[in-house]
This record gives sequence, C-alpha cells and structure tokens, in this order.
Amino acid sequence: MDIAQLIKQPELLDRETLYDLRSLLALYPYYQTARLLLLQNLYLLHDPTFDEELRRAAIYITDRKVIFNLVEAAHYQMRHSVAKPQENKQKPTSNRTISLIDTFLESIPEEKEEEEKKPKRKPTPADAAVDYVSYLLEVENEEDSKADKKDAPQLKGQDLIDNFINNESGKIKLKADVEFKPEDEQTGSNEGKNGEESYFTE
Repeated sequence: MDIAQLIKQPELLDRETLYDLRSLLALYPYYQTARLLLLQNLYLLHDPTFDEELRRAAIYITDRKVIFNLVEAAHYQMRHSVAKPQENKQKPTSNRTISLIDTFLESIPEEKEEEEKKPKRKPTPADAAVDYVSYLLEVENEEDSKADKKDAPQLKGQDLIDNFINNESGKIKLKADVEFKPEDEQTGSNEGKNGEESYFTE
C-alpha cells in the first residue's frame, strides 16, 4: 500500500485499502495521514462506521479544518455570479469581505409580488412543531385581522365604566390633614404591663 499514491489518487480507495489502513492505524494510532485516508475511504464507501470514526478522528487530528474540508467542503463552495459581470468589474476587489457579502446578497432570489398576492394558508398544529414562534405570530395576525373586521361588542356596564374614567369629579383625592392617628407602641405596652400578666396557650 502506497500512501502517497492514495493521497494523489483517492479514487483508488476501496475495501482492501480500508482493511490496510485499519491495520496500519492499529499499529500507529497517532498517524494523522493514515487516519485522514481512512476517513476518506469510509466516506467514499458510505460505510456506516463513518460517524464513529469521524468522532474518533476529531480527537487525534490536530487541524480539524482538514476534516471539515474532507466532509463538508462541497456544501460551502462559493457560487460565482455570472449574471452581473459588468458590475463586478467596476467594483474594487480590495476588500474581500465586501465582495463575499455582495456575492451572498446576489445569490438570494428576489421576492416576487405574485407571492405576496397569494392568499395565505391557515396555520396548522403541524406548523407549531416546526417553528413555534412563527406559528404564534401567524395565529396572532389572523386573530387581529378578524378583530378588525368585527366590531367588538360592548360589555354589560361598559358605559358606566367609561363615564367613571372620563368624569373628573369621580376621582379620589387625598386630604392633606390626617384624620386618624395610630396609637404609640409605648402607650399600648404600658397598659398591658399594668394589668395582670397572663399566658395564652392552646
């Protein structure tokens, strides 16, 4: 088994190389190149032990970027926009962050007015299982639109409450003079001492 050849030509990885790589890792568990090749071999063969080996490899391999590139790099590749080449030429390419943001914003599909005109469907309990907050907002908006359409019926005695709130003469006003003065604790405790002392029990 030639490891350099397997690195250059990963399509040569098969069941036999898988066995060879496992035996090599049994002898040298910290051999990172062999571990990465084993991961790649498992990934290409769609082996069910790939997840377990990936967790183990994350401990042994010092640079996890390599593992990420091996497994997830295809999902995160940049999509170059071909639709607007003239605008890209006019923009300065000195700031990479701005160009990445622009590329991302250009890749978002534009919302059409037709979608907004379509009648919204009624939210179902299954929607609550997926995204509970948006479900609550949809239900709330639906209830608000129904409340706007219907005039709210007045409660019994609603006129009486409205008149009391609007009537200024019905407000409670506090007086500046004190009508009631509480007894001092000292005078109350002296009366208890002068009388007979008694105990209160059950």
